[in-house]
Amino acid sequence: MHASKELVSVPREMYYIYFRILAYLVTIVLHIGNATWMITKFYGDVMKNPHVKHFYEMQFYFFTCWTFTFQIIHAAVALYSDILTLKNLKHRGYRLPKMVTDCRDLLYTILVWPATVLVVTMFWSFWFYDRNLLYPEDIDLAISSVSNHIMHTSIFFIALWEMMFRPRVPPRSHTWHLLSVMGIGVIYLWTVVGVYVFKGVFVYPIFGHLMGTIYFYLFFAGIATALFFIYHAQWILNDFLWGFSAHLDSSAKISDRQNGENFVKKVK
Repeated sequence: MHASKELVSVPREMYYIYFRILAYLVTIVLHIGNATWMITKFYGDVMKNPHVKHFYEMQFYFFTCWTFTFQIIHAAVALYSDILTLKNLKHRGYRLPKMVTDCRDLLYTILVWPATVLVVTMFWSFWFYDRNLLYPEDIDLAISSVSNHIMHTSIFFIALWEMMFRPRVPPRSHTWHLLSVMGIGVIYLWTVVGVYVFKGVFVYPIFGHLMGTIYFYLFFAGIATALFFIYHAQWILNDFLWGFSAHLDSSAKISDRQNGENFVKKVK
């Protein structure tokens, strides 16, 4: 007489959690390490250069800094979520707290993806057109090319990695998500204007060229338009990578939002 055995079968999707955890750890260490390293470079004679000094004084107002901060926060929340998942893997029926999963989804959907793609697109476009409009050459005296690529190149691959290893279910309505994305844009616009009003300088040199002309407003209108398409692009890419997710029924959507946390199945 053979005793029945309970086997645990874990689908391929469940293993993605380890790739995500690796990415979250790398993201946190990479960005915090790079920020710390850059701060140590702003001292001595290099600070006599007006462009370097401006970069140092404006660092917290650069949208790039906002973006990698978004990535750090998202990575921390997502790391906590995935570790909690692994910790409770053997508990059948366990679901992560809704607040955790919702926060994780919103951070990526509204902040990380739109901000990352916008920064990478805008920065490198201006870099090859005329880098001095955004990132004057003299900044190279303090910021190495490695640090530059960490801030403006690696962020895209970090965002893409999340897309590749974590399926998401599109919201029933994109209205509030889009309004939130645009809201972040408005907040940054007021930040730029506020810095100019109170400090008398522009965060980026290009604003000095555009201020007082119709092109200043057209520039931000263009950014708003770009954000609209960038936001929707994430769902097109998500459907391309995880086509099944857009056609799940409501019960499967709940399971998918747990990102494989409840994929452990019983096979007799």
